[in-house]
Amino acid sequence: MIILVLFNLILSQGIDINQDIYDKHLAEFNMIEQKSINESLYLFPLTNYKKNKSYNFFDNIDNIDLFPVMGFRYSSNGFEINQQTPSSVVWFTPGAEFTFNKIILNSISNPIWFNGLFSFYKHSAYGLDNDLRAESSLDFNNLGNLPIFLYNPNYQYAYFRNVKNNNNGIDFDETTGYISVLSKNADLIIGKFRSSLGPSSFSNLSISNSTPAFNQIRFRYNHKNKVHFTFLIGDLYSNLIDTNFVYQYEELNDKYAVIPKKIFNHRIDFTINENFRLGFYEQIIGKAKNSILYYNPFSFYWSDQHQNGDLDNLQIGFDFDYVFSQFRFYGGLLIDEWAFYDTFNEQSKNWFARQIGFSKIFNSKIINSNIKGIVKFEYSDAEPQVYSHKFPINTAYHHNYPIGLWSGGDSIDNRLSLVLFVINNISKLNFIIDFSLHATKFGQANYNSNASLLSNGINKSRNIYSINFKKTLYNGLDYHLKVGYYVTENLYSEDNFLEFSTSLLYNIQR
Repeated sequence: MIILVLFNLILSQGIDINQDIYDKHLAEFNMIEQKSINESLYLFPLTNYKKNKSYNFFDNIDNIDLFPVMGFRYSSNGFEINQQTPSSVVWFTPGAEFTFNKIILNSISNPIWFNGLFSFYKHSAYGLDNDLRAESSLDFNNLGNLPIFLYNPNYQYAYFRNVKNNNNGIDFDETTGYISVLSKNADLIIGKFRSSLGPSSFSNLSISNSTPAFNQIRFRYNHKNKVHFTFLIGDLYSNLIDTNFVYQYEELNDKYAVIPKKIFNHRIDFTINENFRLGFYEQIIGKAKNSILYYNPFSFYWSDQHQNGDLDNLQIGFDFDYVFSQFRFYGGLLIDEWAFYDTFNEQSKNWFARQIGFSKIFNSKIINSNIKGIVKFEYSDAEPQVYSHKFPINTAYHHNYPIGLWSGGDSIDNRLSLVLFVINNISKLNFIIDFSLHATKFGQANYNSNASLLSNGINKSRNIYSINFKKTLYNGLDYHLKVGYYVTENLYSEDNFLEFSTSLLYNIQR
């Protein structure tokens, strides 16, 4: 009987690559309440119990599931897709998700199983009056196609094109998926998905899920909940044309080879006690090479780079979590191109990104509903040189999105939110209300060593005051409503505007 229960539990578990932001906030609430820290606070994605309750086409087939995906969205500000914001946009998303599980070792103490997922979403957004496709740059330096949603951290997509037979919309699709080997204390994942390494549920300094999904291999090992090791190898899209595959008189016509780029990240986290964690990491970004130098997860990248005269982009950092009473403090520091012996030399090329965060939970009761509340504040900044590099191939970008802090180098990002989880009298989540302030200042990312934070005189800003509402109407069907006021500068066709957006999402989180 115990084995049967374990078997059924495993078949409901897998790597959750589509976790909703409010799921993260609720998990954080529970950890603060329990005064304990686990990996879900600083690693994403992870193995998670997630019973998909939406319709299953393969309901009668063991170990295999096929779920439909559907999304309808409307926004009066066009979701900030491009600089013509605000403009009303309607956005449709059909798709499908396929999953499977297969037990390898059915052990009560430490089972091992295969888990896999494949999903495809076809997005179409209508209501755009201009051509978003930029002309390809023929100087073979950069393709020149600015990303859509450049100033909206909630959406990131690697590919888009104008809708056919129409000039008022774009099509953009997204494929994610993985295959993994899972156990109680370790996992190996190979696939294409978003990753996040660090304590922020919004945007981290090293790798964030506010960048498009990328192909990666990730290994994680948890030793007795005390020492946690993570190693990631990923492919990044450089947007740089490989001139070795272009003829002098060839018309590119949107078909060109791109210089391959890779990222390597290894980190180790120590759970000092149940409520305090300290993590350290290194990551290297640069042109893909034949050398296996950085494929060794147990080498010291900083030392190897200098010994081999390597010119790739090296970043080193640490982050932490501390939970006590009803509070959580967290933060991190990233050092780009660390010159160890000149750490405190003002003329050195040590450039920093910083982050500090605070959360406070509380419980309340209104009429017949219980309230779980969490107040969150987060401050992040990155100096102009962070994520940049003297060689374009080494910049910390993927499809022209920063891989770390969503606002990129030379920016300051502030967030303040009050999230209320309203629980009904049968202990079931009824709905969520989120009162939020998000304020960001943008400068100009610049590798010039003399530039300091927001010193170039370029003033761009984005301040949003919003109320967000979410309610699950039926198994897998979520309703979202957002009312907000935007105060911006030098970003859009209008500086100040109201937003009303609504969406029905079935088996999809974005």
